[in-house]
Amino acid sequence: MHYRSDAFWGFHKIVFKKSVQALTLACLCSLFLVISKTEALAQYDCATQCADLANEIISQHEDTLRPDVTEHIADEFNQHRDWLTDTFARQQVIPALQLFTEQMTVVAMQQTMMIGTFFDAKHQLETQRLFQELQVQAHKDYQPSTAFCTFGTAARSLAASETGGRYTAVAMGQRQLARHLGQYNFAGSDNAENDKVARWEQFRNIYCDPQDNNWKDSPNTGLVPSGAGVTDPVCLTDQGATGDYNRAKNRINIDIDYTRAIENRRTLDIARQYDIASDDEIDIQALGNNLYGSDILFRDISRSNLVDDDKPDLFLTLRSIAAKRSVAENSFNTIVGIKSLGDTAGLYTQQPVQTWQYLGRLMMELGVPEDEVHEYLDLPCGSGAGTGACGSSDRLYHTSYYSQLEILAKKIYQNPDFYANLYDKPANVKRTSAALKAIELMVDRAIYESQIRQEMAMSVLLSSRIGIKFFDVNKALSSDNN
Repeated sequence: MHYRSDAFWGFHKIVFKKSVQALTLACLCSLFLVISKTEALAQYDCATQCADLANEIISQHEDTLRPDVTEHIADEFNQHRDWLTDTFARQQVIPALQLFTEQMTVVAMQQTMMIGTFFDAKHQLETQRLFQELQVQAHKDYQPSTAFCTFGTAARSLAASETGGRYTAVAMGQRQLARHLGQYNFAGSDNAENDKVARWEQFRNIYCDPQDNNWKDSPNTGLVPSGAGVTDPVCLTDQGATGDYNRAKNRINIDIDYTRAIENRRTLDIARQYDIASDDEIDIQALGNNLYGSDILFRDISRSNLVDDDKPDLFLTLRSIAAKRSVAENSFNTIVGIKSLGDTAGLYTQQPVQTWQYLGRLMMELGVPEDEVHEYLDLPCGSGAGTGACGSSDRLYHTSYYSQLEILAKKIYQNPDFYANLYDKPANVKRTSAALKAIELMVDRAIYESQIRQEMAMSVLLSSRIGIKFFDVNKALSSDNN
């Protein structure tokens, strides 16, 4: 927009209007002066009058026009100032600047909002990507492999089977201690000879081998099996089962064969949930009788004899022998306990876990035929007659703690698929590593407990050896004092 000053144009009108009048008059006078000299001289008086008149006009102009011009200029400048401040600045410039400021502020806010939107979108996309990455990672990490699940499935019955094995060891120890001390209802409780009589009859009917003792298939050789013309045979094992005796060829001499009775067995038919005299239970007890305390403690001790001075000391000596035997028998009982029936078929639970099926499948993957798995695991028949041929409905699928731990700590790694399955997600490999570490700890714990039992047996053996010297030294000191 173009602006002009009214004061400037007013000043032009006043100054130049008066000046033009004066100059016009002066010029007219000058014209008369250039006339011929004659005329000039003639009109000299007239020119003088013109000059005086011009001076008068100029003087009058200076006296009257200057204040008017000055006043007019001041008024115009004041008006221009008022217009500049009130009209131009306040009504035009300031509102325009305000609109400009507002527009710049709005544009800046809009741009800031755009930038913030970009930042929000950036953070949103990054967050979504992070969630998606975590979701994919969780989907990958929380998908246990079938190979890893094998450990959890096969280990479901370990705790129950181990606990059952411990109670079996305790029961075996109590039974043997009761035999040594002659408690009621045990063979030999009233007389030590009756223990030998009962064991002899058991030997004749179950464990006797006619070919022992230089048998030559002729009279008076070997252990004299029953047969034609023999009135009083020693071995009756060639006869059929009768009464309480299950005469089977695989039981001959098993009462003295630790390797066949226990060492090479993975599951022993001992510690059923109901009372049954299984072949394994009878054979293990007979083996224990032959290993520990074949000669039981003296029984001919009456109440009247215990009041004598020397009898209490002798009786305590007998108890000391029983205590040492219990320490020696503890290792035997523990081995029998860990090989006793486990809980792989849910004996004591309302919902059977049927772990034996998965253990059998592991054996089949190693090449064991399906119909031979029960023989490999020594799964007994329900009738108690060993692990021979019996129907699946009569089979006891209760693998021992020893057998389960053997599969987890040894057999499972003999399958090449185990190593192929290690090419898996890192999380599953770590889970497998943790499972292997747990199994290693269980095996280490079993080894530690075995070393504790060995240490205890060695300490008792050392005490017994020192006891012989102690008696000699004590006897010598007693004789010197006398």
